Amino acid sequence: MTEYRCDLLVAGAGIAGMCAAVAAARKGLDVILINDRSVLGGNASSEIGIGISGSSHHGLNPAIYAKESGLVEEIRLMKLKYNETQGYGEGALSDAVFFDFIYNEKNIRLMLNVLVENCEVTDKKITKCIARHCVNNEVYSFVADNYIDSTGNGTLALTAGASFMIGREGKDEFNEYWAPEKADKCTMGNTVYFEVGTADHEIKYKPPKFAHDVTKLSFFKDINKPENFRGFSPNGPHWAYEYGGHLDILHDHNKTEDEMRKLIYGIWDYIKNSGKYPEAKNKYLKHVFAKAGTRESRRFIGDYILNENDVENKINFEDSVAIGGWPMDIHAVKGIYDEAPASNFVPVTGTYNIPFRSMYSKDIDNLMLAGRDISVTHIALGSTRVMATCGAIGQAVGTCAYFCKKYDITPREVANSNVIKELQHELLYDDQTILHLYDSEHENFTATATSEMKYENTDFSEFIPLERDYCLALMSDTENIDSIDMEFKVLKDTVLKYKILGGVHPETYIPSEVIKEESIKLEKTENTWFTLPISSNVSADSKVYITLLKNDDIEVAVSKNRVMGAVTLRMHTPENHDKKNHDSMPLPKGLEWNYTDHQYEKTRNILFKNIIPQQHVFGAYNAVNGYARPYGHQNIWMPENTAPHTLTLTAIKPVDAKYLSVIFDDSLDVDEKITTPHKTLAKEYTIRIKDKNGEKTIEEEDNYLRAPKYKIDAEDIEKIEITIKGSYGSPAGIYGIRLFNGI
Repeated sequence: MTEYRCDLLVAGAGIAGMCAAVAAARKGLDVILINDRSVLGGNASSEIGIGISGSSHHGLNPAIYAKESGLVEEIRLMKLKYNETQGYGEGALSDAVFFDFIYNEKNIRLMLNVLVENCEVTDKKITKCIARHCVNNEVYSFVADNYIDSTGNGTLALTAGASFMIGREGKDEFNEYWAPEKADKCTMGNTVYFEVGTADHEIKYKPPKFAHDVTKLSFFKDINKPENFRGFSPNGPHWAYEYGGHLDILHDHNKTEDEMRKLIYGIWDYIKNSGKYPEAKNKYLKHVFAKAGTRESRRFIGDYILNENDVENKINFEDSVAIGGWPMDIHAVKGIYDEAPASNFVPVTGTYNIPFRSMYSKDIDNLMLAGRDISVTHIALGSTRVMATCGAIGQAVGTCAYFCKKYDITPREVANSNVIKELQHELLYDDQTILHLYDSEHENFTATATSEMKYENTDFSEFIPLERDYCLALMSDTENIDSIDMEFKVLKDTVLKYKILGGVHPETYIPSEVIKEESIKLEKTENTWFTLPISSNVSADSKVYITLLKNDDIEVAVSKNRVMGAVTLRMHTPENHDKKNHDSMPLPKGLEWNYTDHQYEKTRNILFKNIIPQQHVFGAYNAVNGYARPYGHQNIWMPENTAPHTLTLTAIKPVDAKYLSVIFDDSLDVDEKITTPHKTLAKEYTIRIKDKNGEKTIEEEDNYLRAPKYKIDAEDIEKIEITIKGSYGSPAGIYGIRLFNGI
């Protein structure tokens, strides 16, 4: 047996485990990262092939600017940069990025094909972890100060004797509305993904003998019901081809994967050979992934069990260390064979905080949890289980390991002492998002800039009929809005009626009350800018919602481009309720609209200009307010279109710093599925730092990160100038800077 000693052992190298290992390693800890397979990434690996989803919910979250930041965003931005020339297939790209992410850290020893077999525990602490190499059968002993289980199934925690839950809690256990009446052992099932290719000629398909004849299976008669989300498609992977939640998701794993293979090859047989899908003529089955993606198994019990009500009510825990925002996406137990819809999408009203007390074992003092095995109920897991959220959790526990070592304390002692504040602020410095938390160090600076973008959208694309109620929601930096100009095509003389709505939560675009109703007479015209009186205070969420009511005689000018802070919403009345999507956001009772959504209007944004009073929402002052994402306000300095432009931060009193990080605009409203770096991201820039020893200059020509970090070793900083010379296509903004004196 070979023994290894380290500060931290991380078991499981999915997105959560990688983020945990990197976070700890960057704090100087000696980290060993073990994985029971030969590739990294967990469900996002080249073996399983699932995309990294998170709190943005593919851009559907009503917080709009909802993506996790921190290490998981670093991974996503690395993928976009590495594939800038489109030189990778998805599997090869994932492997390249994930391995570089780990190999770049000198404090991480990566050990692949190593499976945890046992743990020795004394006085509620793991003293040794025993593991075996899956190929050469060598046995290893790992002795660490702290351990993180990010294996998904909780293999390390299980062998350590940590308490866990599996299955569904009953409704009364946590007073969860969406829980079943009685508890059971059912879980969400597994899915095997597949890829489809397209040729320039017709392709024939002969199924293997093991493939199911899906026309003889019980689910076939209901396969194309739109509300079931399971329709056959010739275009590739489908999450709803799922199985196994009614079985023992762990012990029946092979049975589940076998059934999924039979289903996939059988489904493709029907698509290719039934004659029902002529568009599949030139398509072929390119790749069936080697392993199933698992949604749920063991959930280990911490000092707090996060539940449905916490997620829905967005509780601001004192020990919050990460955000979530994916809906409580609760899959049907029998998967594709279930008569119920494939998933019940319970919307989450924006983003919410996740407490650190749900990220360590209540039984084992030096064991933390990262990923889908944290302390949550089955219903809450529907939201927290997605990989980007798991990555943010991994960053939190990896960073906590540093404080455990620094103060020689346990994770529980971190959670229940003032050290939790240190952990939160260290995470903030490393660009982790925690709702309501901001960096007060910015108060030491004033800011000026060479230019400031106007708050308007005049980039005309087309006119669209006002065939339904549309809302222009605007973040504002004034207490009231007197008027605004919009462009209309008026088919005949008419009266435009519109209502001003208000909201509550700063990070969301969800109107909750009608403030007033207005109207304006419009004369027939081909295209004219009209001034709409508003005369209303901005609501508690620092926004004003201008809702144009349906009028068949009016067409509205829209743009394909969306200006940060200005969001066009579709408003669903009871009359057009049937046109909502399953992921439309329910509105509070008492409004005349039942639902709203923004995703389907991303390329049809209502034009506007000349807001009175004048708005300076992109002013330089945003760079010193401490927020690194939109929260009630845009919180970003945005220059005019042409570069270069300079942001200057002047110290009110001299400041020392060892490190500096600049937080750039990484398009927090854009989903990962784009294939090139975000247009708004700064690529070329110069940083000049003036301190008592003179001037230091940093030149960057090929940045691709949201929060690049530089060692500056500056004393008595007087001024910091950041000159943006170029981006990936659009004006590049800056949320602010972070100055570090510690790690």
